[in-house]
Amino acid sequence: MNSYNENLHSSVLSSLESQEMTKKQLSTQLSTSMFTLYYAEGAEIVAQEKLDATTKMYKEQQHINNVVVKNKNMADNLLLSANQQKTYVTQAVTNMAVCASNIQIASNSIVRLASDIGSIYSIINAADYGTQIYQQALEAYNLINKTAYIAEQTSQFSMEATASISEVSTSTVADGAKLTNTSVNNLLQVTTADLTATTAVLTIDNDTKAKASIATRAAEGAIKCSEVEYDASKKAYNYNNALFNQSLVVEVPKQFDPATGAFSVSFDAYRSPFSPEDRDPGTQNKGLANPVLSYNIIMVKDSKKSFFSASPAELLVGNPAQCKSIPASQNPDAKGKYKSSIVYKELRDSDNDPLVLGENYVAFLLIIFTENYKKEINTFDEYLSAPSETFALTYTLKTAKNIANSREQASEDLSKITFTVDKEEVLKANEIDYRCFFLPYPDDIATNEDLETLEYKIETMELEEEIKTVDTEIKSLHEEIETLNNSASQADGAKKDKETDQDKQKNLSLKSALADAKEKLRIAKSQLADLNAKLKDVKEKSPKPVKNSNAFYFNLNLAENIPAGNFTSAKHHKATSGQEFSVPIDTTTTDNFGNPLIEDKSYIPVVLSYYKGSENSKTKYTNSLSDWQNTTPIPYSTKENSKSTTI
Repeated sequence: MNSYNENLHSSVLSSLESQEMTKKQLSTQLSTSMFTLYYAEGAEIVAQEKLDATTKMYKEQQHINNVVVKNKNMADNLLLSANQQKTYVTQAVTNMAVCASNIQIASNSIVRLASDIGSIYSIINAADYGTQIYQQALEAYNLINKTAYIAEQTSQFSMEATASISEVSTSTVADGAKLTNTSVNNLLQVTTADLTATTAVLTIDNDTKAKASIATRAAEGAIKCSEVEYDASKKAYNYNNALFNQSLVVEVPKQFDPATGAFSVSFDAYRSPFSPEDRDPGTQNKGLANPVLSYNIIMVKDSKKSFFSASPAELLVGNPAQCKSIPASQNPDAKGKYKSSIVYKELRDSDNDPLVLGENYVAFLLIIFTENYKKEINTFDEYLSAPSETFALTYTLKTAKNIANSREQASEDLSKITFTVDKEEVLKANEIDYRCFFLPYPDDIATNEDLETLEYKIETMELEEEIKTVDTEIKSLHEEIETLNNSASQADGAKKDKETDQDKQKNLSLKSALADAKEKLRIAKSQLADLNAKLKDVKEKSPKPVKNSNAFYFNLNLAENIPAGNFTSAKHHKATSGQEFSVPIDTTTTDNFGNPLIEDKSYIPVVLSYYKGSENSKTKYTNSLSDWQNTTPIPYSTKENSKSTTI
């Protein structure tokens, strides 16, 4: 390899390594921002739950306090009435006693008068019977007897009234009313103190919620900035990789099964910097027309990529166990790309070692040129690309599906979460832990969908802005061409019998300007078509709409780092012998933040398939998370309910 190619290759390696390192650093920064946002959202959710509970308590205590205030008013009125009753009854007893005494005196006087009139009547009856005075004495005698009778009755009534009014226990009623009033006053002091304390707690909770919300918004901004920076670094790497490294990319399927699995390597077809048209027509140019003999893909351990060069790579060509060769006669696709599928068990690395799960590798592309092309460019070196991005092959655990809940009657458990998982053929049952989380489903918080689609939204906005600019340019070019055509028509209409040199020069300028405008229009239309195609591709690749669009930020990385007290490990379902699992829920069950489940609050059940085998083998396996974004949230309730919509 000559010094120019060596320097160029070294610059490409340095540039791509630097950008890959930057991308890794930004990925780490993004992960940090992700955890910061997760715990900030957790703090805000907890603060909101506490605020809701305090608000509920405040409303209840406010209602109780209002009832006690009404009772106090009634107790005050009752005490006032009892005291008035005591005063008036005491006065009534005195008045009735005086009244009874006076009536008794009057009655005694009437009785004595009746006795005297009776004696007079007896004398007159004996001495003057039948006379006028006898008749008058008889009438007086009858009237005084009647009056005496009424006087005796009145005396009896007054005595009974005195006895009755004396029996009224006004003191007891007054004492009871006073005790009741004192008790209600004491109760009011307690409820008022409780309400005041709850009001203070409510104020503190509101302040805590506001601070948590501010911290969450700051974390949202930080993660969005990190997302943008990471996205920019990816685009920069991909752009340089496309320009300087044949767009060499290794694609490993998300669900990789080493038993039957394969991964793919794609790259751009080599384009010679010179074309046959660049040579003299009389010179033979067979080499420029077909520069490549074969493309060769070689896997190298990431730890040894810095020492791998073209010389050992060329020695591996022709060895199908270590080098995947693609002849140049195999045509690329419509976009000028080659894509080769590599079976995991059929290829060894550059050290002739089998590919190992969990090991970090890079791919190199060695392009073997034809002899004619080498002679044409007078360089006899082969082309070795820079290494691809680091990748690792891992076995992805099976994902839980068919997540549902059931509430069995007469069961000790409040309910159960059930799900199914395809059987793992390569792992033992004790090497896998199916962890179930319960994610709160809050409102007014940064959603997982917002953050996951941020990259696509930014890219879509950029493309739409570019399309708008190109549309404006095309419109302007159409107007320019129309103006030039009108000018040319006017010039043709005003032609003289003999054109002057100035007229000819003007016509040539118009034709040149028209041709230039048409070429610009062609380029702009081609650019517009490319932008529309890119926009369509971005929209197709953007995440599809999900059911739980209001769910907070959550992903596999976060799920793997949730502490043990905040999840429940599933067990084989008692009623089945297959791959069905159940998770019991009781009053000790918590959400993913470690908070007790709240009555009538909705939660999303999430299942993490987690490898818990040997530490040395952890890198060989990738955990998997259930499709929680499309799992129906379930309200938690401790009330007896046979419906399956409640946990």
